[in-house]
Amino acid sequence: METKRQTSSGGVVFRYDGELQICLINPVGRRVWALPKGGIETGEHPTAAALREIREETGIEGHIIASLGSIDYWFYSREEQRRVHKTVHFFVVEATGGDTAWHDHEVSEARWFSVRRALDKMTYPNERDVVRKATALLQKERARQHRTERRPS
Repeated sequence: METKRQTSSGGVVFRYDGELQICLINPVGRRVWALPKGGIETGEHPTAAALREIREETGIEGHIIASLGSIDYWFYSREEQRRVHKTVHFFVVEATGGDTAWHDHEVSEARWFSVRRALDKMTYPNERDVVRKATALLQKERARQHRTERRPS
């Protein structure tokens, strides 16, 4: 059976609104909640692709805080009648503007969730692992900032 390779980029989009929140998407016609992600266009850098896909799928503008590495998985595409080996590069992205109501036609809904609720809602275990990694990184960074702010002058 023929195998096709695909490479995508996406992100764990976060904000603080009393607590750490993560933006998830529900793609049209699917019963899943997932991280925003999509294909990298020819000549496009993975970071640029991640920010573009996030903007398109969530309506949220943001900037990249850190790389989370990549995940890869296999699936069968009925549409293409072949196996697909997909690699997705993920980034931690801080929301700087936009509105989840501005998502594109590929998404039924984009919504903010607390981290706990997001982890409960998410469909794919490998993406839950990505959110856990992002959350640990963000908590570590907030603790570091807090220690720095408390140092006497």
